[in-house]
Amino acid sequence: MSHEQKKLSSIQAMRGLAAMLVVMFHFRTDLASDIPLANWIFAQGAIGVDLFFMISGFIVYYVTVNEDGGIKSSAVFFTKRICRIVPPYVIATIFIAGNSWDKWYSALHAFTFLPANITQPAPFFGYPRLFVGWSLNYEFVFYGICTLALIFRKYKYFVITLIIACSVSLPVITHGYRTSLPSINYGYHGYLALLTNGMMLEFLAGLFIGYIAIKFRLYYSKMVGRAAITLAALLFTYISLGFGSTPGNGNYDFFCASFFLLLTVSSYEFQFGIRLPKFLTSVGTISFSVYLMHPHGLSIARKIISRHYHELHSGLLTFLLALTLTAIFSIIFYRLFETNLCNSIRKKILPNPNKSTVA
Repeated sequence: MSHEQKKLSSIQAMRGLAAMLVVMFHFRTDLASDIPLANWIFAQGAIGVDLFFMISGFIVYYVTVNEDGGIKSSAVFFTKRICRIVPPYVIATIFIAGNSWDKWYSALHAFTFLPANITQPAPFFGYPRLFVGWSLNYEFVFYGICTLALIFRKYKYFVITLIIACSVSLPVITHGYRTSLPSINYGYHGYLALLTNGMMLEFLAGLFIGYIAIKFRLYYSKMVGRAAITLAALLFTYISLGFGSTPGNGNYDFFCASFFLLLTVSSYEFQFGIRLPKFLTSVGTISFSVYLMHPHGLSIARKIISRHYHELHSGLLTFLLALTLTAIFSIIFYRLFETNLCNSIRKKILPNPNKSTVA
């Protein structure tokens, strides 16, 4: 069976894992007020963003590996990406846009996918109105690069690699660093601040993983593959629990842990097939909605509990209510907006869009 016909359970499961890590990272302070250990266990949950970036790179390779249509392929790719990301993000942001011009200006600025405040520390550069949107700025820039690269047909991956590698190398050349550090603000403005940040290398790593998983047989046997996955999972757990030396988005530990986990699991699926927990793949299916909706769930839960309950275990109750609301909001949002609305918009713009296994 060709790779276009396969449903990639591994990618959906990794999406689910990434989404849950980010959710627990943001919910941990409420839970930790009653269960202090939670603050340590989930303190490095931001690694989910790094895993998301590599998955995005993987998916780009997966859906474009046979694309050779030049400008036509480029236009279709960009339209599909925009239709998938922009409508849900706009709606999720409008929910919390606020009732003042300043708040609405902040919301409208977020839709340009530009850094919110270029003077703030990297890689976030300030937070948009919906704070998780900072990572979507990088996604948008990456998809812009891919759109341009598809024009070059068979050289598309070379162009993507060249643009990202040269951009990330720019701070090394201009500032004299030995390597580009994702946590340093180099003073660049606009999209250039994102392009030159080391986190862009994670998209490139995802492309490379896709190439290896699809083109090569990485394992001699299932036993070797399972051993590799086990070791990668242990490394990922080790880093996620804060035992690494350089934690943080885009840094070495988060990069390596995400890279090896995605590489080992996806390569195993392409060789032998794989069955992963249904819950994980189900969360992965709605992971974008979970990512956009969990700040709303947390905000509402905090307001409800703070107004009506001040007794023992209020933090735990806030956490449980936030999880419940996030699940409800995400399922509804996924069905109404991420699927129905986005697919409707896509069909109007592209009457006969080419179907791809991974959206």
